[in-house]
Amino acid sequence: MNNPLEKKDHTLLITGIVIGAIAAGAATYLLYTESGNELREKLMGQLSGLFNTSEETPEPAHESQ
Repeated sequence: MNNPLEKKDHTLLITGIVIGAIAAGAATYLLYTESGNELREKLMGQLSGLFNTSEETPEPAHESQ
């Protein structure tokens, strides 16, 4: 018979809840506050600069009929 008073290890569950709460708080700050919106715009500009290696964007190919 199992002992109902036996302590169980819930470290992984608690860690997941804490990480989720931190991520939700950061997302809420970035999406719903003025200062968060400014920070998000600045970060998006910096990230787009990292991923764009060329200044020109390629034109899509057009099919002739």
